Amino acid sequence: MPEFENPPATVDVPASRVTRIVAVDAPVSTVWRCLVEPELLAQWLGDIAAFPEGVVPDALGRFAWTGEVVLAARIRDVTPQTHFSFDWAEGILSDRASTVEMTLREIDGCAQLHLVESGFPLEGDDATKREALRALAAGWTVELDELVELAESLRA
Repeated sequence: MPEFENPPATVDVPASRVTRIVAVDAPVSTVWRCLVEPELLAQWLGDIAAFPEGVVPDALGRFAWTGEVVLAARIRDVTPQTHFSFDWAEGILSDRASTVEMTLREIDGCAQLHLVESGFPLEGDDATKREALRALAAGWTVELDELVELAESLRA
């Protein structure tokens, strides 16, 4: 069983983008389930992932962290076992929504997940923007570490 050391998320200040690539010692199909099954999604991304219409394009839903923030979400794309993307924003969807894109591929029997979150409506000087992006990157580092742990615990 390979032991991967996944680097933390990185920031691109001019592009207002956070990126992270993680290797998961599990099949793509297992990682895919963690992305699109709300009960599994809620185990690694927040505490609640609710999509009453299902995880299908244009479905509305929400992510919530108990006692913290609630993010409204709209599914953009669901290409089975390959690509999952959504827009989300605190409270309600608006022009302040960012886009999260997750792309999966198989490498040597394991899954690789490439996450990009972009479209942040950041304000202030470059130092202020950099700090805001670093906070978001730290969040994705934690959340995707939880995804890796969950998927590896579920692998068949």
